[in-house]
Amino acid sequence: MPGDPGSLSAIGAATRRAARDLAAAGARSETAYASLKGTWATSTSVRTRKEGQRALASLAEGMRHAETVGAALQAYAVELSGLQARARAVVDEATGTGITVEAGQVSLAWGVTGEADAETTRQRSEAVRQVQSELDAIAAHHRRRRDRLLAEVASSSTDLEELARTLRLA
Repeated sequence: MPGDPGSLSAIGAATRRAARDLAAAGARSETAYASLKGTWATSTSVRTRKEGQRALASLAEGMRHAETVGAALQAYAVELSGLQARARAVVDEATGTGITVEAGQVSLAWGVTGEADAETTRQRSEAVRQVQSELDAIAAHHRRRRDRLLAEVASSSTDLEELARTLRLA
């Protein structure tokens, strides 16, 4: 099962930390823009405050995206770790019964594994199919969950690109 849960969790934590930093910067900026109203009462002040409010709204939107993506990365890291543990447990159990798993493919180990008995051969073949089925189910779950994460990150990237474009045009 590919992936590094530790790195995903760390980048998720860093992203959420950035979201908190953006929220703090927004709060400080909100206070600064509000103080302009009482000390600078001209049309330029009004325009500056309106532009500031647009920038603060964009900052808040960026903060929400950072928090959402950071949380998604951390949740995926936890789930990936669990999926990897499940896959390892299946492989370890299979290895103990003379079944090998290489590159996601399950087969019987080479060599003499017991008497040549039709019932035993059928049972071992069924065990190989069962292990392959379990690993395929874990891999399918992983792909679905990874694809959801990638879609969420792509959606956030698209929204942030649009937000940046809007800020440049304003």
